[in-house]
This record gives sequence, C-alpha cells and structure tokens, in this order.
Amino acid sequence: MDRDPIRGALPSKEETIVLDGTFRGKYRGFAAFLICCAILLAAFAVSAVWMQKSDGGLGQFGSFGKNEGETETSREEETTGKSPVSGENPDAVSPAPIPDGAIPIVSMDLSAPSLGQSYIHNETPYLPDVERLLAQELTWGENHGQPLVLILHTHSSERYLPKGTTYIEGVVGDVAYSKDAAENVLAAGDALSRALNEKGITAIHCTVMHDDPTLGGSYSRAEKTIERYLEIYPTIRLVIDLHRDAVTTAEGSLVRSRSEEGGAQVMAVIGTDANGTPHPYWQDNLALALQLRERMNGEVRGACRPVSLRNASYNQEMARYSLLLEIGTVANSPEEATAAARAVGEALAALLQSREA
Repeated sequence: MDRDPIRGALPSKEETIVLDGTFRGKYRGFAAFLICCAILLAAFAVSAVWMQKSDGGLGQFGSFGKNEGETETSREEETTGKSPVSGENPDAVSPAPIPDGAIPIVSMDLSAPSLGQSYIHNETPYLPDVERLLAQELTWGENHGQPLVLILHTHSSERYLPKGTTYIEGVVGDVAYSKDAAENVLAAGDALSRALNEKGITAIHCTVMHDDPTLGGSYSRAEKTIERYLEIYPTIRLVIDLHRDAVTTAEGSLVRSRSEEGGAQVMAVIGTDANGTPHPYWQDNLALALQLRERMNGEVRGACRPVSLRNASYNQEMARYSLLLEIGTVANSPEEATAAARAVGEALAALLQSREA
C-alpha cells in the first residue's frame, strides 16, 4: 500500500529557455509565457515537499483513521511522526508498512471517560447502588504477617506481544498464548505480588499452568488450586485471578489499551449469583473493584476501564474477597503489563492498609 501519497520533488536541475534575436512580437510573448509556466511548476513542487514535511507525514496514517476516545497523547504522536500504534520509536518517520492480509494493531483508550466514574458495564439483572458501594467499608481482619492475598491465573498462558509490534500475520490465536513466563500473564502476576509484598501486604503468587493441556477445564483446575491454598493459609482474604484481555475493532484491528500516560489499562470482572451459583460476597467484591478503579483513575486518568459485572461467578464465591483482573490486552507488551500490575499492587495495598480492622 502506498503510504507516501505526496510525492512532489524539486527539478533535478534548473530549467532554462534561451531567447535569440529572431524572436519578435508574439514569439517573444510566447517565450515569456513559457518562462512563467516553468516558474509556477517549480513553486508548486517546492510547496508540495514543504507541506509533506510540515504536517509530520499525516497522510501516511490515513488508513488507520481516528480511534474513538483516543487521547491527546496519541494525537501528538501522529503529528510528531511517531508510530500511531505504540510510539516506541521516536526516531521513525513512519511505521513499517503492514503487509496485505496482516492484522494491524491500534492504540485506544478503553476507559470510557465520557460515561463517568460510576458507570458499570452490567450484564446482569441487578442494579447495584454504586455510591453506597464506593463508600462501603472493606473488612479484612488481622493476618499478623501471614498470607493475605493469593494471586493465580486460570489462563496462565495468555500472552502479551513484544514491545513495538504494529501488526500480526496469520490467526490471532496462534500468537495469543505462550508458556514463556517472561511474555505471558505470569510476568504481570509476579509484578503484582512483588508490589504488594514491598508494601507490607503478604501475597502468594501461584504459577500453576491451569490451561495446560487445554483451555477447557481451566476454571475447574483453578478451583481446586484455590481450595488447597485456602486450606493451607486460612488467613487469605483476597483471591486475584489475573488475566489479559483481547479486544478488536469493528474493522478487525487488534486493540492495544492505552491510558492517558500510555500504559496498559486494567479492568475488573466481577461475578454474581445470577446464573444460580450461591455467591453471598459478590457485592463486597464489586465494592472493592469500584474503589480500586476510583483510586487508580485518581492517580492516572484512564488507568482503569469500567468494571464489568457478569452473570457467571468465576470461582469468586470461594473467598471473602475475589477479583478477576484483566491487565492490558494481548496487544500490550509485557513491559506495559508489568507496569500496570505494579500500579494495581500499590493501589490495592493502600486500600487494604487504610481499611484494616
């Protein structure tokens, strides 16, 4: 695809018209006309080159269009000639051409700021009182240095793409999973665990691959793991099932989530008893998710996406408090995901310590 639509160029050498003494009357006028045409043509060429340089090559990104809800930061990247996808290479004039048939990656703010901080993506028949839940006291009890938080991964091999990736070729599923702990959600879980422990909140990170050998049965295997940990460590009050999301646009592009500061965005998924599973704690979980979102977005605009309230329980009925956290999307990099996970840990630690009994 032609990504350089303005191809004006200066003449390779100065064009001249030599007049001799045989030109008279209308011939002399005709020669003057030709000179004027040559001057105008050269001026147009110079103007075209100048416009291409001065607009930062905006025409190169025309095929991406504007993303709904994009931030001022992403617009600045376009006008400074950085990649509209990740902006990882400030020296690049334009991103690498995307091969025919490849799936492009676009950066988008998925936090829906126009809907307000109290908005919930609600798939259930319930109508929670968001203001009451934001003010609700969270009771943790005392743990005296014993484990308070368990972090695990139902889909342990969910992968992040390498930093600077602007497109993928083939089927998304072929690149969306990896058993390499440096590039999947285990890296984010490790960052979250470290952040909590550094803040004085004892956390355990379980690295069992619950989606091995297949995704089918992952939640059943994760349920057994949670049971074992709760038996061994009865002081655990919060179980975090850490995932990464996968989002595509209507045009089929893969979405890289992006906060105002450019980091991966976080979304809490809260299960309920709407599918018939006994779940007496779901409103407490929702209160925690809403308060976490409020705190994180107070630090960085767009750090958290709206909370998603679902009919299924996702094993969240097993502990006093439970969160399913989607940290970034498959198109975010491991570096972005681990940075977001650390931010989650710091925000959670502040909530846990401020509400300790």
